Amino acid sequence: MMRFSFFMIAALVLASCGRADPSEITLELKTPTRVNGCNVFLHHALGGEPLGADITYVCDVPESFINEKNWWGDGMQPPAAGLLLGDCLRLGNRFYCMEKVEPGESVTLKATYEILHDRRFDHLRPIR
Repeated sequence: MMRFSFFMIAALVLASCGRADPSEITLELKTPTRVNGCNVFLHHALGGEPLGADITYVCDVPESFINEKNWWGDGMQPPAAGLLLGDCLRLGNRFYCMEKVEPGESVTLKATYEILHDRRFDHLRPIR
């Protein structure tokens, strides 16, 4: 019985790890991507100095919208945010910071901070 319990616990741990969002995500140009409960779209990955990107995102929409023409849902497409290398963007309960820009191709975002809710305050915790 103890052996069975061990295997059940191990299976649950592995299953929960498999569903976790990756700590790094690469956004490909003109392709909507689901990141931590948000749909994200990379309009431009800009070279030069400084490196930057134009990104539009919307949270609290069904994941199924990612495959639709209007990946943002109903209404007008939200405006793009301009990010420079090192800038961070809140997607769900995490802040993703831009780590890498491949001009004209992609950007890589890394989950850097996580919001922890307290009864009185919201706190940020670094993600390692």
